[in-house]
Amino acid sequence: MNKRIVRKITVLLLIGFVGLDFTGFSEVTSAKVKGSSNQLITHYEMINENIKLENAIHDSLKEVFKKKGFPDGRELTISHAQKEIIFVYRPYAKSDLNYLYDLKQRIEQVLKSKKYKGYDVKVLAYANDTNVTERLKREQKMMKEVAQKMEQIHQIQVHAGGGITSTDGRHETLNLSFYKKHKKIKDPQKINNYHKEFIKLAEEKGLNVKDFPTYFTDGIKRNWELKIIPAINQGLKDIEGLQITSTTVLTPNDPVFINTSINSSDPSAKEIGEHIEKLVKGLFQYDNVRKSFPGTQKIYVLSEDNKKINEG
Repeated sequence: MNKRIVRKITVLLLIGFVGLDFTGFSEVTSAKVKGSSNQLITHYEMINENIKLENAIHDSLKEVFKKKGFPDGRELTISHAQKEIIFVYRPYAKSDLNYLYDLKQRIEQVLKSKKYKGYDVKVLAYANDTNVTERLKREQKMMKEVAQKMEQIHQIQVHAGGGITSTDGRHETLNLSFYKKHKKIKDPQKINNYHKEFIKLAEEKGLNVKDFPTYFTDGIKRNWELKIIPAINQGLKDIEGLQITSTTVLTPNDPVFINTSINSSDPSAKEIGEHIEKLVKGLFQYDNVRKSFPGTQKIYVLSEDNKKINEG
């Protein structure tokens, strides 16, 4: 039984998030390319604020669990767009259902102390005995089949998995590692190519992992990974017309790969590629990002036919 706590943050809309105002970054340059670095920065700050809020909520709920008993799994969803907080837990016994109100009251107290007004708080209990659902088994089987196919094609070892919710076993992140003769592959270009291929093969099986934040390190995720990777991935995908398919972010010292569905022969390919580069550079120049993700990052914006379409 998977007892690992998975903390989930749901961000549906970023418009109107209080206190986030950024200037001096890449803005719209033509009718063909839209968006500014501010949108990526807003994603980053939203994630940062949500991590602080969820940590405060979990710390407060621990006081209840210490008295009443810890659940087998728990999950927190924060939606600023809907002004809603949903806490779901899977209790060990029916007697553990008796403190729903205590948990709700604790969350409301945290929101009040953090000055989040008008939020609806819901606390729900799942009666299922395990988070190892049929859906999870099916998805894990597909991931294994994709990994095996890549191993046959490239003569490599593929370790594929992901973070799952501890309540109902939904995949929410993708973890990938690639090995050659049991030595971890560190070439960023190869990793990006394998990443794209994994997404493509998974999609052919009916498994959509392209929008999951993807991590290429084992074990506990570093602080910058939890913020920067989803900020780049989802921030770019939310901007109309950029045609982002996936992103590969490894370490501060490795190039960042932005993969698109644009063909290199498209007349607007270079313009869009260079604009994407400016958007990501704007995020990296933001003070709060530079502190946790230092260095001079190279950015490769790649076309569908795997050609570089930016100047950097």
